[in-house]
Amino acid sequence: METDAGSGLNGADTHFGGVWLMAVAGAVLLVLAIPENAWAWGAGIHVAQGSFVLENLSLIKPQIAAILSANPTDYIYGCLSADIFIGKGYRRRDDHCHNWSVGVKTLDGASADSTKAYAYGYLTHLAADVMAHNYFIPKLLCTTPAPNGLGHVYWEFRADRFVKKKYWTLASKVVSMRNHGSDALIKKVMNRSGLRFGAKKMVFKRAVRLSDLMMAMRRVETAPAPKKKITRKQIVTLNNYSINLILDFLRNGQKAIALQYDPVGTDNMIKARQIRKSGKKNVAGLDLERLFEIPGVIVDNKIIDNETIRF
Repeated sequence: METDAGSGLNGADTHFGGVWLMAVAGAVLLVLAIPENAWAWGAGIHVAQGSFVLENLSLIKPQIAAILSANPTDYIYGCLSADIFIGKGYRRRDDHCHNWSVGVKTLDGASADSTKAYAYGYLTHLAADVMAHNYFIPKLLCTTPAPNGLGHVYWEFRADRFVKKKYWTLASKVVSMRNHGSDALIKKVMNRSGLRFGAKKMVFKRAVRLSDLMMAMRRVETAPAPKKKITRKQIVTLNNYSINLILDFLRNGQKAIALQYDPVGTDNMIKARQIRKSGKKNVAGLDLERLFEIPGVIVDNKIIDNETIRF
């Protein structure tokens, strides 16, 4: 991978200063303001999860570990890439960027070790989002005010604020690199033209950079806090479930626990949207923990006990 010299916060981009930042912020918020378009785990958490794997390769299958060890940046890029395709919604469809079939096709189409590492990163992302899309986000959506969905974006920032800034910075760096091989592969799998993919990647790249900048400026910390808060303990617990699903997948392949669940989270996302539309009084009387209960097979999957160093 090589640095994309044609973009960045230096050079020509700095000419626009605050105007550029406001324009990008507006575009990003416009895309992410729709609940079904917003990301689950943010880029910071996905990179932190990928970094954990790279630092603990002895916990996964040796053949895969060798590929990831030789191509770490491609793997991290894969950990981010499923979220490039903003706007796919949460409806179940075979060509959804968060569908297992897309991840498997990406791996099947990878011919070089670099693209294989990318594909494993893509599949890592999907395994992590089993937790985010089925349990984390649906519960929060139930309590997020319905108008315009901006609360969902806010929850994303609130969750990712617990991740150390270096992972956001790494995410920004990785998406600013060129990877023609992996981009060509995912475009082929997703049946996207270069122009359409390029536009989506540009929005994603700017969104990650803006998020990195906002984290640096601590804008999320100073934003008004909602009545319902996300705690560090909650995020660490859910992240541990995600990491264990990732490790299980990279150890057991087709027998992995994560493959039993939908990374899109279609059923629970629809349920959450219906609950939210029913009104605040109805939500108050619901046991959301029970409605979106984490399956025992996930809870009992403990390859690691407690990963907190990245938070």
